[in-house]
Amino acid sequence: MKKFLIAFTVFLVWSFFGLWLYSWFQTEDQPLVLGNELAENIANDTSGVTSKKTETDIKKNEVTSTLDSLKGIDTLSTNIEVKLSGLKGITGDGDTIFMFRGGVSILENSSEIFIPETITDFKYKTNTYLLEHPNTEIHINSLYSASENFESPNLGIQRGKKIRDALLSVGVPKERIVIKSIIKRIDFDEEGFYNNSVSITFKPLNIERVNNLKTKLPETKIVYPRFSNSGILINGNLKNLLAEIKEIVNDHPEVKVELIGHTDNIGNNVDNYKMALNYAKQVEWYLVAKGGIRNSMIKASSKGEENPIEDNSYKQGRNANRRIEVVFY
Repeated sequence: MKKFLIAFTVFLVWSFFGLWLYSWFQTEDQPLVLGNELAENIANDTSGVTSKKTETDIKKNEVTSTLDSLKGIDTLSTNIEVKLSGLKGITGDGDTIFMFRGGVSILENSSEIFIPETITDFKYKTNTYLLEHPNTEIHINSLYSASENFESPNLGIQRGKKIRDALLSVGVPKERIVIKSIIKRIDFDEEGFYNNSVSITFKPLNIERVNNLKTKLPETKIVYPRFSNSGILINGNLKNLLAEIKEIVNDHPEVKVELIGHTDNIGNNVDNYKMALNYAKQVEWYLVAKGGIRNSMIKASSKGEENPIEDNSYKQGRNANRRIEVVFY
């Protein structure tokens, strides 16, 4: 009995000791459990942060994509604007003075221009701006293509002169107009037309250029009218001379023009002198009657066969010698 009690007591002690140890280990392990839960919560929170970050990235990408789309639309709009752009007048600083949807059309290999009625106000707007800005001149920028026929002056200059004439008709001073021909590849349509061939730039008045225009005389010209037994026949050369003489007289009211007739050496010297003088007088009459130029500004004279510029022994040379020389004083 005594041994049983001793054994039972030892059992109780060890049982108590074991329960105490179990309780102690449970207390020590608890932070580890909490740590796992905390780790899990942190993981969940991190997942949330990652999710938020992903959403931010998605939104950022969406914004970037939207901006890119808008840029694309802006680029498209710019292209459309260029396509739809017409006759424009701008300053040297890029400020727009006027803008018309329609443009000046040209025909391939032709000096003719076509100004739609919808843009004819450009003449008045230009004149008004020059009146309000007396120290300003305009540059007519006129296009032509290297693929077009070679002419002198080039087609860009010829087309620009038509625009200048339109401006002169509403009172724009000639000395404040500059024509600039611009060579550029031009995509003519199937019918040979091209729109937007002209633009206008307003720039500070070049006083030196204006003064040079007042003192500079045109160079001597040689004209070949179509000669016949009954006199000269009006052709393109004579019509061009008329337009140029009118322009020169407008620029230089004090200028004098001498028309000197020349012939080949076929026939006698006296007859050739009279024939050349007769041709020069016919050209004089044409300029006065058709151009409104005063008689006092033009003088007809003759050199006959005296001053050949080619050999009279062959036909081509004789044709070159039958000419009208135009001299300005």
